[in-house]
Amino acid sequence: MKSLIAALLLSVLPVHGIMYLTKETEAKYILAYFAVISGLTVFFYWSDKRKAQNGEWRTRERTLHLFELAGGWHAAFLAQRKLKHKISKKEYQFTFWTIAAIHNYVAFEYTNQWNYTKQAFEFINS
Repeated sequence: MKSLIAALLLSVLPVHGIMYLTKETEAKYILAYFAVISGLTVFFYWSDKRKAQNGEWRTRERTLHLFELAGGWHAAFLAQRKLKHKISKKEYQFTFWTIAAIHNYVAFEYTNQWNYTKQAFEFINS
């Protein structure tokens, strides 16, 4: 239950960022992208779980993380819980939640015209 609440809270900024993005791009393209990336993410989680059960060659964890990073982290969260896959691996979960945090940071910065990132670069360059 705690992880569901965390996922919901971590969805607020990315959803806001996506809504902000619809001002520049048609919503149907954004929705299509997230539908495809989410579908692929769930497929790779399901496939890896099946391979694990059958003792077959597994999908690399970095491949799963790549799909999460590409925008499928919500689908990955649901697949993890539904399939009971990768939820007990602490190192994997650390990377997963870091990716979720990155999505939040990018959404926050995007909706604020990258102000904090610009300030950080100015500070570094001074």
